Amino acid sequence: MPLIIRLTLVLLPFCTVCTNSYSYEYVRTPLIIAVQKEGSQEIRPLIESTLKSLSQVERTRVPELRYLSLESLKDQSSLKDIDYLIASASVFAALEKYSGLKAVASVKPAVSFSADHASSTAILVDKQNLSVKTLKDLKGKTIGLPAQSSPEERVQVLNEFKMQGFKESDFATFKRISGEYGKWLKDLKNGSIDALALDPLAFRKLPESIRMRMNLLEPRIKDDYILGHTTATYPGWVMAATLKAGKKETVYLEAFLKSLRPVEGLSWAPQADYRQTHQVLTSLDDPFYKSFKKRTWREIVEENLVWWALAGVVLFSWLLHTLFTNRLVNMRTRQLFEANERRLKAEEYYHNLEKASIVGQMSNIVAHELRQPLAAISNYSLAMKRRLSKGNLDEDALSFAISKLLAESGRASEIIEHVQRYAKGKPSDWKNFSVSELLKPICENYRDSQDIPLVRFYCREEQNFIGDPLEIELVARNLVKNAIEATSCVKDPQILLELCPENGGVRITVADNGPQISDEALVNLREPLKSTKIGGLGLGLSIVKRICESYEGHVEFSKNSPTGLKVTVWLYSKVREER
Repeated sequence: MPLIIRLTLVLLPFCTVCTNSYSYEYVRTPLIIAVQKEGSQEIRPLIESTLKSLSQVERTRVPELRYLSLESLKDQSSLKDIDYLIASASVFAALEKYSGLKAVASVKPAVSFSADHASSTAILVDKQNLSVKTLKDLKGKTIGLPAQSSPEERVQVLNEFKMQGFKESDFATFKRISGEYGKWLKDLKNGSIDALALDPLAFRKLPESIRMRMNLLEPRIKDDYILGHTTATYPGWVMAATLKAGKKETVYLEAFLKSLRPVEGLSWAPQADYRQTHQVLTSLDDPFYKSFKKRTWREIVEENLVWWALAGVVLFSWLLHTLFTNRLVNMRTRQLFEANERRLKAEEYYHNLEKASIVGQMSNIVAHELRQPLAAISNYSLAMKRRLSKGNLDEDALSFAISKLLAESGRASEIIEHVQRYAKGKPSDWKNFSVSELLKPICENYRDSQDIPLVRFYCREEQNFIGDPLEIELVARNLVKNAIEATSCVKDPQILLELCPENGGVRITVADNGPQISDEALVNLREPLKSTKIGGLGLGLSIVKRICESYEGHVEFSKNSPTGLKVTVWLYSKVREER
């Protein structure tokens, strides 16, 4: 066999293997891991070692590292082709909230006990600057921040000020400083900055001669972070998965990162709790935290869908309640209007009944009063007739009789006119009269079968009163009549009509020994159109009350001792103005 053929047969398998290997490498897709540029200097050894180890074990994807600035991370599109992002805590917190990133693993320095306490800030001053010894002395001062530092230092210092009660938003100002540690020391010396905020890991790497020339303000000793620091401790850097990363791949990557060895005192640990970082950034109203993503209305609605739904339910319920309330108010208003109309009609009917009763009762009094003038007229007429028949009616006797007839007819006319005024609602003609002389005949009018007066009259002293005698008589007759009816079933009825003067007026009391009255019946006596008598309308006492009110007085009901009822009426004299 020729040599060329033998050579071809030997090299053919080798070429096939090389071709397959080249084709396999060619179809591998990139695994893009982005790193926040600012502040990443301290963890770059861990990042590079992680990428190298990942390249050795990853057979389907090619790990690729990209460094992104904070300014570019503010743009949502910068994460479009990124699978994973390594960022500081505050940057991750913003992207977790606005872009949906999920933590895979957190960086844990060997100087901390857990990933939840992996970051802090040291506030340093020049030893020769004796004016700044505590954080309180930084009021109105300038704090320097290295140009390439992450936002953590500023956020942690501001939160420390807030926790210590320094409420002023401009308590201290921050200034970005460039250059290396030599330049920082010069800035501290020449007074362009009064203090320096630095990551404790970066401070540890400074030459000892530089560190010895700086003082650490208010160092925390008993803490979960061994290096000297001023502020509280927080979670540190984190590797987070974007929305592009697959779930299985993320689980594999998480397990892989935890298996790696520490590099220069830094290692990957289970993801820390970043809720504290969210709370700090929200309370500080940090502009960097809020600037990552401007949410649209749709995102706001989707994010607060439950609250929007609750608001809709509340609004709908309020609308239904308003409609129902309006309908109920309209219905109640209509019912109230109808009830008011019925009340007005009832009051009108009641007043008509009351007026008719007053007129009826006055007619009885008038009939009694008219007996005297009519009897006098009859007597004088008969006397003149007799003397005329005997022929001894002289001119003087005739004149005397005619004057008496005119007087008595005038009196009768006045009585009838008084009743007409009442019926027409005209004011009464008040005059000064003796009340006792008015009440005595009333008591004499009511007698039993043996002609013994039923009503006993008692008057302490003579009392004149300015008013309408007919109205006062009507009040007394109503009360006496009620007392006689109440004692009709009593074996030994006792009724007392008492008259007493009372501060420019009079007090009339009618007491009886009728049956004991109940509390409910006593209350009903004060209500109009309520009667304790069968078939009664309750108008008698209502008339008494109305007349008393016209004299600016009142009526009181009380139980008599041992039984019966006592009714007391107060009436006050007042000259009525002519209308």
